[in-house]
Amino acid sequence: MSRRPLARLRGDLEHMVEPQGRSTRAWLPDVVARVALVPRVRAVVQLRLAQAVAPRFMPAAHLLQARTLRSAGAEISPFAEIGPGLCLMHSTGIVIGPDVRIGRGLRIYQNVTLGDGSTPGQPVVGDDVTIGAGACVLGGVRVGDRAVIGANAVVTRDVPADSVATGAPAVSRPRRPGMDPRLDELAGPRPAAV
Repeated sequence: MSRRPLARLRGDLEHMVEPQGRSTRAWLPDVVARVALVPRVRAVVQLRLAQAVAPRFMPAAHLLQARTLRSAGAEISPFAEIGPGLCLMHSTGIVIGPDVRIGRGLRIYQNVTLGDGSTPGQPVVGDDVTIGAGACVLGGVRVGDRAVIGANAVVTRDVPADSVATGAPAVSRPRRPGMDPRLDELAGPRPAAV
C-alpha cells in the first residue's frame, strides 16, 4: 500500500466532486462543503485518514472506521489497499474487507460487499471497475480492468477485463462497446485498438 494514503485523496475527491475545468481555488469550497454535508464524500475522507494513521496508531484508525460506519453506513477497513479515484456513489451498506486490493478509479454503489467467500483470500479488483448495487464479490477472485459487475451479482469466479458479470452466481460476458452507452460510460475509457 502507498505510504501516503492522503496523496490519493485528491484523486478520490476529483472523481467524486468533478473539478469541471475550475481552478483549485474555485473547486476547493465545493469540496469542503461536500465533505461537511455529504456522507459518501466524508466516508472517503475518513477512510484515507484512517489509512494514514493506521501504521502508527491503531486505535485512531479503528475510531475513524467506526465513525464512517455510523455517519455514512460504510464499513471499509483501513487495511484494504484502494487506489486513487475511489467513488462511492451511495455509501450505505458498503463493506470492504482488510485484505481487499483495488486499483484506481473504482465506482461502487450501495450495499456492496467485497470480502471473504468460500475460496481463500479476498478480492483483487482492477482499474476503472464499476460495481452495481447489492453486488457481492467474494473470496480470492480477480476482477479485471474496466469490468462492470451488475446489480445483485454474486461473483465467486474471476471476471476478465472488459467484461460484464451478472447473475447469482455471476456469469461474465464480453462488454461490446456501443451496445449499451450506459455500460460504456460506467466502464470508463477503453484502450485504443491496435
